[in-house]
Amino acid sequence: MENLQIATGAVIPFMVYIFLGMIAKKSGAVKESFLKELNGVVFKVFFPFIMFNNLYDVDFSRLSNAGYVAFAFVATLIVIFACFFIVPIFVKENPRRGVVMQAIFRSNSVLFAIPLTESVFGKEGAVMASIMVAFIVPLYNIASVAILEYFRGGKVSFPVLLKNILKNPLIIGAIAGVVFNMLPVTMPSSLVKPIAELNSMATPLSLFVLGGSLHAANMKRDVLPLCTGISLKLVIIPSIMVTAMSLAGISGAELFVVFCMFATPVAAASYPMAQSMGGDADLAGEYVLVSTLLSIVTIFFWILILKSFGLM
Repeated sequence: MENLQIATGAVIPFMVYIFLGMIAKKSGAVKESFLKELNGVVFKVFFPFIMFNNLYDVDFSRLSNAGYVAFAFVATLIVIFACFFIVPIFVKENPRRGVVMQAIFRSNSVLFAIPLTESVFGKEGAVMASIMVAFIVPLYNIASVAILEYFRGGKVSFPVLLKNILKNPLIIGAIAGVVFNMLPVTMPSSLVKPIAELNSMATPLSLFVLGGSLHAANMKRDVLPLCTGISLKLVIIPSIMVTAMSLAGISGAELFVVFCMFATPVAAASYPMAQSMGGDADLAGEYVLVSTLLSIVTIFFWILILKSFGLM
């Protein structure tokens, strides 16, 4: 029951934001045109603060014994490259290719990995997850920007692609976070507080927009990509990663932190990014919603499996 409560507790806030958006749209309180504009604001104004906070707060001195971070980083790169070459074979429409790839490799690690690890391993687990998130989330975003930009314009020269990546608001936020982290001065609390509040607003707003923008009729059309992508995301790839880690002798909190980076639902940020960069936003939103709901069950059973095999 405790494992089920952990998984449910992580998911319910997401559902509240999504259903509030649905209700607001259904009641006529907001129009879809407004939601589209708000989505652009969330992507360009609020999401950069998530990237900034992740990298400004990380304590790089704790990385001396963080081999699990290197394992997750390399494993994520392998999954990203595999997606880039394999997904286009089966998905023919460019706007959908980047969205399917994001759904497979990009997890909602900030809002799932940290609380899940803290609930199982306490404060030390939360610190380990925070260090992991600080390195993997920028990788998610850089890869997503590059992939969506590539499929938006077809074949584009590397200098143009690089320029467009560096202009992306999320990448700007990441660069700013690293720069301020390395400065020999501490940011005053009068700036830290509003930045933290802007960071905390990003996910609720994006999920509210998602709830108001979902079209249930499209989900029938998208059954095959949804089933395939979510099966890979929540079951198949986590199985491969857990097996690889156990063979490498990784267990306990380290294994669980890496596991959370692969087995948690599709990142909420993938929806506003897809809409802002020419991807199939409807499919991206469906991935977020369905994977979030199903994760209540999959995370519960994954924790039982990992405990029964003595891996955590």
